[in-house]
Amino acid sequence: MDIIMSKKEILRRLNTIRIKPSGLKPRKYGVSVKYFSGSEQTPSKRIDYEITTDLQLDSHKGILTIHKENTFFNQHEPDGMNEILGNTVSKAFYPIKTHLNEKGLSTNEILNHEDIKQRWEKEKAIILEKYNSKSLDDFFLAADKKINDKNGLEENLQFDWFWNLFFHPKFIDYGETRKAETVMFLSVIPYQFPLRFSGVQKINKIPTDYHSFIIEFESEEQPAHSYFIPKNHDPSRYFMTLKVVFDLDVYHHFPMHIRADFEVFSKDLLGNKAFIKRIKYTQFQQKTEEFKQMKLSLDSPFITGGLVVSEPNKWGFYKNKYENDW
Repeated sequence: MDIIMSKKEILRRLNTIRIKPSGLKPRKYGVSVKYFSGSEQTPSKRIDYEITTDLQLDSHKGILTIHKENTFFNQHEPDGMNEILGNTVSKAFYPIKTHLNEKGLSTNEILNHEDIKQRWEKEKAIILEKYNSKSLDDFFLAADKKINDKNGLEENLQFDWFWNLFFHPKFIDYGETRKAETVMFLSVIPYQFPLRFSGVQKINKIPTDYHSFIIEFESEEQPAHSYFIPKNHDPSRYFMTLKVVFDLDVYHHFPMHIRADFEVFSKDLLGNKAFIKRIKYTQFQQKTEEFKQMKLSLDSPFITGGLVVSEPNKWGFYKNKYENDW
């Protein structure tokens, strides 16, 4: 017998989705960030790395461990001094532990700061065995201060695209239309606080054929930040947009894949676009075979596959079944 559920009940479930941590295993993601100038098809800069997340409950509180490794710059291992030093800091900083609640939100608090400081001393010693210079000493003096400043480290997390996107509020009230006006914050300017993008976020009621459901954010077209506008150019001709697609599995409601497209462009009097800057972020979960053996719980908003029935009449009978008209 087909599972019958009304539109009202599906909406209630969609608007109250929470993470289901029971049975959730660590997840490994491949992450790629590509930077494009103008209309070029080949990125001028590319960073790839792997992220592993592990959610555990401690006294009914979610503790998320995030580990970052195997960083490549322009598809090669770190070899320049700046790349090597940046990778050294990353090795000390990760794994990092923070709080995660049932809505997928974090407090941004670093729970293992002492571990980070100890790893930093080990990683620093490895570098000092190979290299020695005045500029390197100056770098380590500045880095020591940053590593020991817990509040400063927590603030710096806001400069990271993974952090911005992974913890973006996805489980919000989408109302009766499965759409809601909201904002997203993304650090599109290096080492500056995230910019605010106003837009519309939508949750899809029909699951994908790869065991996920999709949440999409699309910003309004808004004036470009001055950082992206060429000198002596008219700012009123420059705009920026942001589109993000979140794939979350239908069993645990935890991120599988994330795709983000940030664009800066100019417009002529006819409305024709000319790209100035584009950044493409992709994050894909590795090894998703486990989902093939899983079954949806009866309280899932996706249990009907998107099939909806009309509300019952006074005799208690359902009138119609319908799928995609809401």
